[in-house]
Order: sequence, then C-alpha cells, then structure tokens
Amino acid sequence: MTRFFETRYGWVLRQGLVDYRQALTWQHGLVQMRLEGMARDTIILLEHPPTVTVGRDGHKGNFPECDLEPIYVERGGDVTFHGPGQLVVYFVFNLSGRGRDLHRFMADLQQGIIDTLREVGITGRMDDDHTGVWVDDKKIASIGIAVKRWVSFHGVAINLNTDLKQFERIRPCGLEASAMTSVSNILGRETSLSDFGDKLLEQYSRIFVTQFESVDLENLAEDIESQAGGYTI
Repeated sequence: MTRFFETRYGWVLRQGLVDYRQALTWQHGLVQMRLEGMARDTIILLEHPPTVTVGRDGHKGNFPECDLEPIYVERGGDVTFHGPGQLVVYFVFNLSGRGRDLHRFMADLQQGIIDTLREVGITGRMDDDHTGVWVDDKKIASIGIAVKRWVSFHGVAINLNTDLKQFERIRPCGLEASAMTSVSNILGRETSLSDFGDKLLEQYSRIFVTQFESVDLENLAEDIESQAGGYTI
C-alpha cells in the first residue's frame, strides 16, 4: 500500500516503435528537465526494434556471440533483449518527493505488473533471488533502473507477444533463454499492447497516487524549448 495520500499529476507518453538510442535520448532530456522542475513525473510506453542492452552488472560471458551490437547503459542489471511485442515502460520520477526509497520504488514497479497480469488471468510473483516478475519458474518481465540525483530513468520490459526465440542470442540476466516466457505464450493468444498498457497505467496511477495525463512529445519539446533555450528530447 502506498504511503502517499494526495493525488499528484504526471505525464504519460505513448510512442509506439522507437529506436532504443532515441528513447534513451528522450529519457536523458526528461531527467534534466525533471531536475530543474520543468517536467512532471513521466511514464513512457513504447516498443523497440530488436536490441540488446547491457547494464552496469553485465557479464560478457552472457552474450559471447551475440549478432546484435550490445548497447551499454547506466541501468542496473545484466544483459537483456528488447524487441517487437515487448512493452517497455520507462519512469522519469523524482524520488526525492517519494521517500527516496529505491527498493520500495522497484517493488512498486514490479507490483504494478503483477496486478495487471492478474487482470488478464495470469498469476505473477516477485522472486527472492532475482528481480523482475515471474510466473511459476519463468520470467515474464525484467527491471533495470538508473538514478541521477534521485531522479529515476530506465524501467521495465514486459513480454507480451515477444518472440521468445530472440532471447537465444544471449543469456538474459544470466539465465537460460528457456527461462523466459510471455503473456501470449501463457494465454495462447496475442495481447494488445495498447490495452495492456492502459491497464498497467491504471495500476501505476493507483500505486503512486498520481493521475498521468497524456502529452504529445512534439508539443512538449516545443514548450520546453521556448522556456529553456532548447533541450534534446
């Protein structure tokens, strides 16, 4: 249960299929804006083309012969795969106003996924030994967070309709590729990323006691440029 009782207001960006490096640039811009009080806590929902990223805890032995050039990033965690059919959710949140409790924040991110999975008939759980969300002994969602002066970025990746064979390029988070599963694999049918994203956003609105208002990236960039002389976003 959240410890915050007054409703906050935040932003949500729904961006479709976006190149990973472009999304990372957006996050860096929003982090700076959030630090300067020029942006609200923001959730970004999107997909990526086939991409392999490596976090601060990455081990080269987990992607020795990967045919995609890994992108090294600031988030925690090891190597993971992003691709079409996977809902990626980034969180640019000012944690200074949310108790500065990173462990609580990560637990809340995972709980939002678990609660949304329950809505579609899947029982997810957190694991004592591994981050992410699990269904029985299979991993359905990964999490990796970075923090700059108590502003978060990066986030979670939820396998909805992901081609699970793509994980065979690597050892995701040091696991065998066979440890990964997806919503479509469990339910035997594809799931709308848009519908799942809407349900997920409702859960995060409840957990964080925040009303997330849709904003348009292009208009947001223009507004910020007029105020601050130009941010890369």
